[in-house]
Amino acid sequence: MMKVIFRSLLAITIGVSALSSLQARPEVLQVLSGLDRPVAASFGPEGKMLFVANRSRGSIGALRNRGSLTKFERGADGEYKMASKRFVTGLTAPSALGFLPVSLGEGLPAGLLFMVSGTPLIENEDGRMTKDASKDFIGLSVIDPITGKVLKKVDLGPAAPMKLKNEYSLISPNSLNFDDQGNLYIADTGIGGNMFMFKNRVKAQPAIYRIDRDTLGKMLNGEAPANAQVMKVSSIPGDMSYRSEDDSIYFLANHIQGATKGAVFKFASSDFQGKSTMQTIVRELTALSSLQLLPNGKTLLVTNSGELHVPRGKKTSREIRFKPEMRFSTPGRFDLLLQADGSSLLAVPEETGDAGVGKGQRVKIVLFPAKY
Repeated sequence: MMKVIFRSLLAITIGVSALSSLQARPEVLQVLSGLDRPVAASFGPEGKMLFVANRSRGSIGALRNRGSLTKFERGADGEYKMASKRFVTGLTAPSALGFLPVSLGEGLPAGLLFMVSGTPLIENEDGRMTKDASKDFIGLSVIDPITGKVLKKVDLGPAAPMKLKNEYSLISPNSLNFDDQGNLYIADTGIGGNMFMFKNRVKAQPAIYRIDRDTLGKMLNGEAPANAQVMKVSSIPGDMSYRSEDDSIYFLANHIQGATKGAVFKFASSDFQGKSTMQTIVRELTALSSLQLLPNGKTLLVTNSGELHVPRGKKTSREIRFKPEMRFSTPGRFDLLLQADGSSLLAVPEETGDAGVGKGQRVKIVLFPAKY
């Protein structure tokens, strides 16, 4: 009799657990379409605005001056509506967005939108790869998120007079992030730097740069970044996210020799070049596209194949399944917005959709439950 009762209770427990798990799955709330190769999304303060970087590619490379930013605004019903499809135009290979958390002085208040852009892998109008990218902008732009006006531009490419550190220049920047103090971090893949696309020979080194707040303010006013620091990395660095609780920058990296393997590391922002402080969060995963940090400190990952994962141990991760089942198509850098009830909104760009060539380029707004 006791065995029967125990089995019944066990079955009820498993059933309730399964139901709870089913109810707690992420789900897509909204699909924002009409975009042009969206590669990065960023929520504005309090989630009232959403900005999307459109990279605009040809068949072999980025299209010069064809990239743009699209702006969405959140309505009273909670849904995002397109406010300006071409909020900022004339961009070449925009890659990542971030909001300035503190004031840098007169004319540079907190809340400005920062963007990194540029690459030597540019497709000319004749459909061929450019042979000289020396005159193309590779650097940092500062944008007014209300008007779309570009307030500042700093060229940090190989042909620019300003260098980040010694002879290092940006080659193919693909991520940026701020810590709470306003120090800026830029990840650069170095891809394309060894392909003789610049008049002068350049150091093509995958690296992460740190520009402290005071130096950043001076740099935006034309002074060379004397206090910029560089951390060379052996794999291709990607998305970054800052966590104030441990004052650390988390970043993903993909090792591309042989089968591509993804990993996540973190380092203390106060000891940027202290390699002894770098910690491995997880490694030997499938190739990774983007990351964000959940309120509980866990790392939320999007893989290149479009799956959501959270690490389990140092070498494995668990896929988080959707309701109904789905995976992202060519996901880019996503953003996370914490809600009052502990859940989060995710804005995940899909550079190519599942509706055929040239279609389905969109951002999916996802409700992510608090349980994770």
